Amino acid sequence: MRLEFSGAPEITAPPDVVWKRLLDHEFVASVAPGVESVQAIDDRHFKVVSGFGVGAVKVRFQLDVELSDVKPPKSLKMTAHGKAPGSGLEVSTALEIEPVPPDRSRLKWSATSEVRGTVASVGARLLKGTAKKLTEAFWDEFAARVGESSK
Repeated sequence: MRLEFSGAPEITAPPDVVWKRLLDHEFVASVAPGVESVQAIDDRHFKVVSGFGVGAVKVRFQLDVELSDVKPPKSLKMTAHGKAPGSGLEVSTALEIEPVPPDRSRLKWSATSEVRGTVASVGARLLKGTAKKLTEAFWDEFAARVGESSK
């Protein structure tokens, strides 16, 4: 099952602050719903354990995350490949930071996910609604926390 979402929250922080937070894997993990652990392999590769539930189905994914097309301080791409018992997940996210005068930023993001197995079988509407809520909540919380930390 393919899912696509996008957004563009405005952040009360300049682009360089937003960029630093995007590259801070511990900060990103602290904002992300369901993340249990993050292990940095190097500055572009991470092992992530994340759990979430859709209806009665609860899964715990082991994810390999990679940052690519890194163009400081403007844009990057992130891909994640993961498995849980009976399920698989592929995520591709593109991020772009735009300056917004006088000292703010807009974080344009788009994410495409491919979900397979048990998680995908719980029903398209339920999965799509849960994934949309979690994804949008993450980026909104990221924007809010970066804005708070830059004051």
